[in-house]
Amino acid sequence: MKWQYAGVWCVAIAMCVFTGIAVTEHVSLDITLLFIAAAISAIGMVVMLRRMLHERASVEAAWSGIRHNPLPFYAMDRSGRIIQMNEAAALSLGYEPASNVPIGERFDRYVDATDVHLLSEHAELAAGGKSTQIIIGLRGLSGDISYWKALLAPAGSVGCPVGCILIAQDVNERRRNDEHTRHLTHYDDRTGLPNRRLFIEQLDEMLEAIKDSSDTLLTICCIDIDHFKLINASFGHDCGDMLLLQVADRLLRSCGEGDLICRMEGDKFGIVLADTTGERSEGDAILKLMAVLEEPFDIQGVPIHITASAGYTTSGQEPHHSDKLLRNANLALIKAKESGPNECQGYREEWDAASIERLRIQHDLRRAVINREFILHYQPQYDMHSGAIVGVEALLRWNHPVRGLVPPAQFIPIAESSGIIVQIGQWVLEEACRQNKEWQDAGLPKIPVSVNLSMRQFWQPNFPESIAAVLERIGLEPRYLELEITESMTMDADKLTNSLLRLTDIGISISIDDFGTGYSSFSYLKHFPIDRLKIDRSFVSDIEDDPDDAEIVAAIIAMAHNLHMQVIAEGVETAQQVHFLKMHLCDEMQGYYGSPPVPSERIAEMLAA
Repeated sequence: MKWQYAGVWCVAIAMCVFTGIAVTEHVSLDITLLFIAAAISAIGMVVMLRRMLHERASVEAAWSGIRHNPLPFYAMDRSGRIIQMNEAAALSLGYEPASNVPIGERFDRYVDATDVHLLSEHAELAAGGKSTQIIIGLRGLSGDISYWKALLAPAGSVGCPVGCILIAQDVNERRRNDEHTRHLTHYDDRTGLPNRRLFIEQLDEMLEAIKDSSDTLLTICCIDIDHFKLINASFGHDCGDMLLLQVADRLLRSCGEGDLICRMEGDKFGIVLADTTGERSEGDAILKLMAVLEEPFDIQGVPIHITASAGYTTSGQEPHHSDKLLRNANLALIKAKESGPNECQGYREEWDAASIERLRIQHDLRRAVINREFILHYQPQYDMHSGAIVGVEALLRWNHPVRGLVPPAQFIPIAESSGIIVQIGQWVLEEACRQNKEWQDAGLPKIPVSVNLSMRQFWQPNFPESIAAVLERIGLEPRYLELEITESMTMDADKLTNSLLRLTDIGISISIDDFGTGYSSFSYLKHFPIDRLKIDRSFVSDIEDDPDDAEIVAAIIAMAHNLHMQVIAEGVETAQQVHFLKMHLCDEMQGYYGSPPVPSERIAEMLAA
């Protein structure tokens, strides 16, 4: 064997061995191609290619070492015509190895039209002496396109290249995996809609496209299904997913060609409506979208009616910031849901200051719990006929280090929504019991103290047992503690009854606060172990001037007595109100007519007197 063919066989053997390793051991494609390129360069493939190009008699001998290599191998001249190809290359184009392979044809006739220019550039680089790698699409005899990563290396003698070689490997599986990964990254797996990530990317592109246009306005909207958790709880999460799929389909069909819709998270959808006419009202467009959800949905043969809440903003408010637009739409959605189900709200700039203030108060509340900035005032409750103090209600006050005394109306709703009310409520309960025990230990008349409960606090696990533990630790008899619940808690009658029975078994009294403003009825109340009803101040304040309020108060007193409950009227401020309540046999009263809320020291003085 001549020395110039030694390199040929070394290269062929090296290619076969390393390719076999790559196939069986899953060595990466880049390592495989780089090894082959190094082998070609180091051992002298240029000699082989020159022989292939100019000495036809020795081609078969030189080519036999790589004919059966699993990697497609092509040799091309400077014009891009195929000079030689191995069996794998023939198969890649749809030819049988034994058939008439397309020797002499231009290779680019099999290259996807979008990649022809790319191939031409890199083939020229290879013919000029520089090895490169590209990914190209090939169309074989079947017409189907497949994708290959190709190494193009120079062919010919050193310093005098006469063409190039192309070694390729199929990357279709990798591309499919990449596409699948991209789909998982950018699309929701339940509805098939774009997810939040892709939504923001496309919103940025839409904002960029209209930045120099005064004719196009984008409306960014967040739509949330009302009470979706109830649907999941009633029918299961699979049915909930089915409903989301149907909702997504209706919204998608209602959007225009230039609009964008995604599933943000949970039961929330994000929508961008593009208006190029300037004639469409943003609010009307959102209401039309919400209207398509009014028709019932079919879930396992059961018709389900749903409503949705929506918040929206426009690109005119924040033309360059998708994150701010989404924040504004979300804020509008929160405001809409606060107004009740099936509401639609547009963003208002004044909400920004209110939101920041809300966050500040929430932060200060957490600090206040740690620093013990809360205090209790107490408002006496009087027997309607004897005038004696028969109880006190503990009322929370926040002694803010900068703002001073903060009214409960400014911080209680925020404490409720953030969940901080549970910690605050526990402190109120313990402090009120401690203070009552201190009055008793001082020899003052023994009276119950009333404590308001939040819904979050009341539904805590083992709440009755935790109350019993507080009373035992402080040493206060249960009959000197009264818990006030709100009417909204009475909606879950079974759960409420169970908890109330456990509390009354301990010996604690129960009253319903602000009666008449909520959802309860006497048909429910007769099943609850309730000791007292507190008539809301909104009825008491107008009994002198409003005959309807006077009739309501009289009816509440009469029906409560028929159910063997005591009645206490809140917000009593005038002698005329006292007279009316006495005439209708109200049991107790509370309000500024007797005393405003006062510190514990003042209650001690009043009890001592």
